[in-house]
Amino acid sequence: MISSLLVDPINKTDAKHVKGIYTGNRNYKIACRFYYHFTIKGLQYERALTALNNEFDLSELRIAQLIMEGRDTLKELKDIKADGKYLKVKFPFYDWH
Repeated sequence: MISSLLVDPINKTDAKHVKGIYTGNRNYKIACRFYYHFTIKGLQYERALTALNNEFDLSELRIAQLIMEGRDTLKELKDIKADGKYLKVKFPFYDWH
């Protein structure tokens, strides 16, 4: 049973947490996924935001803000003409078809 696994409380006094440690990686993934949905799949901007909302559980407004902050990533992907194969190598756990 799960209760036998969770008998001892977690001692949080020794835990070290760095706020935002994964945010940069998440934002990069969001930019790549937006590029895929918008550029490769050809979704309209609003539909691409909706798709990202479903994938990352963030509001469409927040995703739009992150996309604006990730313009350099989008420009880099555009400049190298990234395709689904390129993105699949970077993030094999996403569906790029």
